Amino acid sequence: MIAQTVAAAVRDLRPQWDVEVLDFFEEFVGPKFSRAVAWSYGFSARNAPFLYGSFYRTAQWVGEHPRVQSRLNRVGRRRLREYLRSRRPDVVVSTYPTPSAVLCGLKRRGEVSVPSVTILTDCASHSQWIHEGVDLYIVGHDALREELVGLGVPGDRVQASGVPVRPGFTPRDDCPADGPVLITVGAEGMLRGAEALCRAVAECAPRTIVVCGHDRALQRALESLAPALDGALEVYPFVEDIHRHYTAASLFVGKPGGVTVAEALAVGLPLVLYGAIPGQERANQSFVVAGGAGRAARTIREVCAIVTKLLADPDQLAGVAQRAAALGLPNAARDAASSIIDLVERA
Repeated sequence: MIAQTVAAAVRDLRPQWDVEVLDFFEEFVGPKFSRAVAWSYGFSARNAPFLYGSFYRTAQWVGEHPRVQSRLNRVGRRRLREYLRSRRPDVVVSTYPTPSAVLCGLKRRGEVSVPSVTILTDCASHSQWIHEGVDLYIVGHDALREELVGLGVPGDRVQASGVPVRPGFTPRDDCPADGPVLITVGAEGMLRGAEALCRAVAECAPRTIVVCGHDRALQRALESLAPALDGALEVYPFVEDIHRHYTAASLFVGKPGGVTVAEALAVGLPLVLYGAIPGQERANQSFVVAGGAGRAARTIREVCAIVTKLLADPDQLAGVAQRAAALGLPNAARDAASSIIDLVERA
């Protein structure tokens, strides 16, 4: 999603450029491996977050040990090298750690010399993101920029222009006190206990909108519940124009994914975060809570208590919305595109 967003922004600024968006695992490793990666992440996020936490910590350890990391950098290396030598791109932009690591491995070996940009999609650094050979890092906020500099990345190679968000996620004049509560479960239904959460919020909030993504079972279950709530619950499948729900909502309830958080902050939508898995989601949650842009809940009961309290106090709700908007960077995609263009045109 972020890759497509940044590509569109580059095309807007340089319509004559040929911009390709590729799935690294699909194109250079193989579709079976790509599906396995997606399945393993989805399974661990929904059913065993501790497994993902263990993987996250192990990956951090791997990145801190160059010999082990060099073995990981072989994934898709041959096909990527062939592609780069054939297509000869002016720049490669990575929005996921693995392609960035593999590319930088090729650069260190002297096999390619293409400029490299890495866009961090969460509010946390991780050793898998940081590699010698990256010419520009684009990160979500100033504190993360300072963190990378503290880890040895030259300051002139790190830009805190934000996590790129799609058009439509723009600042509101104010946060409606009587808008619906918006719940999203992710395109592939990554939120644990989603049905119980949605039922509980729908019963405590005056109006609730749930966007179920591709989770058909959740959609059917909530559609069967909606008639009993007399119009207080609206249920949608995956929608392309989800920004309109963000704009209309008083509160967001859901997981603290990097893109989700960036989109809500760009709009100025207060967040009630639930179901964060260990790793980058915990870091995203901490960033939101520390900035006063939302609250975190460990249980569904806590979610409902926070929702009820904020909706009953318009002044407090407005204050959280203002702090969310202060953290938002709605022009992040265009700023990232401008920096990428500048890197190419200075080469």
